[in-house]
Amino acid sequence: MQTIIKREMILWSRERAGLSREEIAQKLQVDLDRFIAWEEGRSAIPFSIAKKISKISLIPLGLLFADAVPEEGLPIADFRTPGSYTLEKPSPELIETIHDAKRKQEWYREYLISEDYEPLPFIGIYRPDNDPKRAAGTIIHLLSLDSPEYPRCRDWQESLRYLINHAEDAGITVLITSIFRNNTHRPLISEEFRGFVLSDPIAPLVMINGSDAKPAQVFTLIHEIAHLLIDVSGVLDSPLLTPTTVPQEQWCNQVAAEVLAPAGQVISLWNQDADNNTNLDTLRKKLKVSRLVAIIRAYHLGLITDTEKDRYYADEIGRIIATKKKDQERSGGGPDPHLIRRYKTGRNLALAVLSEVASGQMLYRDAFSILGVKNASGLKEFAERLGYHRELSP
Repeated sequence: MQTIIKREMILWSRERAGLSREEIAQKLQVDLDRFIAWEEGRSAIPFSIAKKISKISLIPLGLLFADAVPEEGLPIADFRTPGSYTLEKPSPELIETIHDAKRKQEWYREYLISEDYEPLPFIGIYRPDNDPKRAAGTIIHLLSLDSPEYPRCRDWQESLRYLINHAEDAGITVLITSIFRNNTHRPLISEEFRGFVLSDPIAPLVMINGSDAKPAQVFTLIHEIAHLLIDVSGVLDSPLLTPTTVPQEQWCNQVAAEVLAPAGQVISLWNQDADNNTNLDTLRKKLKVSRLVAIIRAYHLGLITDTEKDRYYADEIGRIIATKKKDQERSGGGPDPHLIRRYKTGRNLALAVLSEVASGQMLYRDAFSILGVKNASGLKEFAERLGYHRELSP
């Protein structure tokens, strides 16, 4: 079956996917000259190929039949700074990941309203001209960072898990993923964005790019929660390390830095008789922050010079890249798929879906779509792993 799709739409779908003619022809398993004929409008494209292009470019099939290329951009504010990866043209993976998160948030919001949940008391309680230290205290209390349990976290993985659990206890849906949906061939690039936040008084949601290093994920989470305190949604890149003139970002940076490395503690731990590297390691170990956070915090507090900051920062980035490469070479088997799904969906949202299935208020197919499982047995196994023991409806 042939189709009537304008050449502009074929060109747009290819460019949206970030592929050359040669690359998309290879993915479609067709001759290059044949694809060029389709893109130049010299021959009609088969419907079966149009379906494949729709999947590759993350464009709804019906949209390919439109008369003109639609205006497309991020559905929320863009707080990424100049120099970010593909800043001027966000990837389809980023755009669709935001839309996917918004769909989840909207469903969960309706569920919470139907269950008579009240608006969360901390959304929008501050403004960017308020004292960052006071806001930091709110987050410390919200995430139980003043509990003796947090210092007992053995590594960054445990620290992040602790923070996520307490954020979800407070009513914040937290998602972490490094790929678009379940497609391992569509990675989310941390250089393009570190995360995004969808503020809402009932169902706030933060998403963290799982391809980023764990210490960076911790900072991103705190930064995103600071966004909720001023009720501002947006896409973020590297908020701590990149200078910004945006008042909201400056404020969220200050709040997150004060949460993770309070100025008073940094200054009290800094030994003027010790060398900078020793002091930076002391901050990292005592405050359980990354060395990058320690470097930038010491710089902001005037403990190291601009030149020293640049040198230490470059050295640490090099070490992180080398470590990440070694970890990738050593990795095998992969993590638990149910653990991945739990963080891709959010604990509370997943439990709400399971509750609706168990009560007969949601069809299995709808639950499969939200949770990313393939069948009933996968759903039941995921429920057991989450500790949900109520019998699911047949």
